[in-house]
Amino acid sequence: MHKILLSGYYGYNNAGDEAILKSIIANIKKIDKNADITVLSDNIEFTKEKYNINAVKRFNPLHILKALLQCDILISGGGTLFQDKTSTRSLIYYTSIINIAKLFGKKVMIYANGIGPLKKQSNIKRVKKSIEKSDIITLRDIEALETIKSMKVENKNIFLTTDPVFSLKPDDNTQALLKENNIPCDKEFVVISVRSWDKQGEFTTIFAKACDYIIEKYDKNVIFFALQYPHDLKSTHIIKQKMKNNSYIIQDITPMQMMGIMQKATYVISMRLHGLIFASSVCTPVLGFSYDPKIDNLLNQIDMPVCSKIEDMSIEDMKKSVDDMEINIQSYRKKLESKIEKIKEMAKKNFDYMKLIIEK
Repeated sequence: MHKILLSGYYGYNNAGDEAILKSIIANIKKIDKNADITVLSDNIEFTKEKYNINAVKRFNPLHILKALLQCDILISGGGTLFQDKTSTRSLIYYTSIINIAKLFGKKVMIYANGIGPLKKQSNIKRVKKSIEKSDIITLRDIEALETIKSMKVENKNIFLTTDPVFSLKPDDNTQALLKENNIPCDKEFVVISVRSWDKQGEFTTIFAKACDYIIEKYDKNVIFFALQYPHDLKSTHIIKQKMKNNSYIIQDITPMQMMGIMQKATYVISMRLHGLIFASSVCTPVLGFSYDPKIDNLLNQIDMPVCSKIEDMSIEDMKKSVDDMEINIQSYRKKLESKIEKIKEMAKKNFDYMKLIIEK
């Protein structure tokens, strides 16, 4: 029985990170069904109940040290853990856990990570040091691999994969979910996912007008998802209140349920990275916004359109992008269908490399 410790952005009810965690746990169980799994989580009761595994508080130093001492393997990721755009503090947190694990003689896998942006030279050195110490590293996009090459990292066990969420399967109980939320099943719909932003008033007004435009010009329903629940609900409710037409909000559902509904959508408009991943993994065309390299990297990978930079967004841009999506929807869908199987095969490689480190 292997003892495995998982480090990442877990316990915040962020659909993307929880989907990553679910895929990691599923892969571990395929390799060792009796594995003793512990997660560093912000909400240990939430994590224990949801996944039926152990959890320790991610900011309790004594509990972290004990978990590191007791584990055989540390798996760090996925997500973009190694960046200093959010803060240097979070980067130090993740790299320190890796460094301590190696100090204790543990095996370390960096799992399906994005890398960057890294602005400070000191942080580049921190990340380089942690990567060089790790036993196996998988990266979720080509840009992360290029960043590591530019850092002159010395480690031969670095492999390009993609986001592990691409390996998840959608829930097939979509009709029941729509009915539970009083959403008509006989009309096409578009799924929207937003998050808070600095210019809250301006961007919510633009989104409200764009949603009304979709409803009035194209006769479609609009359904909102909060990918980080309940954090994203504030912006979502503001947009809904500003709209002239009726719209729907589906709250607190699983990533697989989101994927199931997105599979039935005409297209998805998302500010959240994993909103774009959930939709594209079921071959539903997406429209994204440029505000973080991870968004740009994904949209490049799946060859889907960018509406605009979020700080430069206008209602004219939104209408133009919606019109383009409506006119070319079949072309976008075929484009995704031609790419997605290869992407899913790359996602499965995360399992292959995990198996190497667990069984080594």
